[in-house]
Amino acid sequence: MRNVDLFDNYLNGTLSAEEKTNFEIQLNSDEVFAKAFNEHKELIAALNLHNQSLELKAKLNSIHEKEFGNDAKVISISKKEKVKHFGRTALVAACTAFVVVMGAIAYVNQGVRNTTSQITELGLKLKASNEGIVEGIKEGSRNPVYAPANMEGSAFALNNEGYIITSFHIVNGSDSVFVQNNNMGRTVAKVVLTDPKLDLAVLKIDNKAITKNWQVPFSFSAKTTDIAEKVFTLGYPRKDFVYGEGNLSSQSGFSNDTCMYQISIPVNPGNSGGPLLDEQGSVIGVIRGKITDAEATGFAVKSREIIKAISILSNDSIHVANSKKPMLKGVKRTEQVKRINPYVFNVLVY
Repeated sequence: MRNVDLFDNYLNGTLSAEEKTNFEIQLNSDEVFAKAFNEHKELIAALNLHNQSLELKAKLNSIHEKEFGNDAKVISISKKEKVKHFGRTALVAACTAFVVVMGAIAYVNQGVRNTTSQITELGLKLKASNEGIVEGIKEGSRNPVYAPANMEGSAFALNNEGYIITSFHIVNGSDSVFVQNNNMGRTVAKVVLTDPKLDLAVLKIDNKAITKNWQVPFSFSAKTTDIAEKVFTLGYPRKDFVYGEGNLSSQSGFSNDTCMYQISIPVNPGNSGGPLLDEQGSVIGVIRGKITDAEATGFAVKSREIIKAISILSNDSIHVANSKKPMLKGVKRTEQVKRINPYVFNVLVY
């Protein structure tokens, strides 16, 4: 069953008791599903309001026709002659109908814009961690048992000193944050810097045993990337490390935001905070989100904005990897990904 049909059945009260229970469980646990439902509910309300306004207009027209006839004269308000009482009544009725209809149309249009033109943050809420728990309690298993995270996303190294960058909406309101990947077990990271406006957060791994041998193989490019240039993403929209590729499709992001790029790469919940890289393997942005219900349309905060923000907020105390020469230029893509992989992380937030 399509989500739209499921939403309508729930609102109309036609779901069975079991279906209603399952629906409400998903509503409370799946942020994307809940957002889509609320937008659908608002749109239905707007459409109902519009229908009511049309009914009101029809009634007003009927009253006008009954009281004054089809050929009633329209009296201009610019004339100096005294307007008769029935003329004022007709004018008020007409104005009322116009205001109600235009208000309803504006509300419906706003509802459509909210449904089709919102940016969806790509933190993965309540990602299924039951597999990890089951694995952890198998007899003889060496894997530790972890509780499911409240939110998951992606992150990557900012430099060789243990600093990591991710999206602010992933760690916002967190009690504790962990990072992990195939090369590094679950490790505590603390939030040291945030920029809610750009949706950026800087984390720090204080465990020197983990970061002492870091050799981050990429740098942040402050140059503007050209439209149609090939770009790629790395991150954790699911349990495993995922690669995506496409092109840079616009120099501006959602609502013409010049702090972001638009890319033609499918991005999904869990991709937020991951790197956007050019063909030379240089970071040109951090994945921010996508347009609701749009396929292969993502947005990334530009690296030059990231460099600027971190410099201002940290007073240059946090260094951003920035090399004049691309460190992975000319390297085969598979080798680029292999070298970058250890420095891209799955973020788990509690």
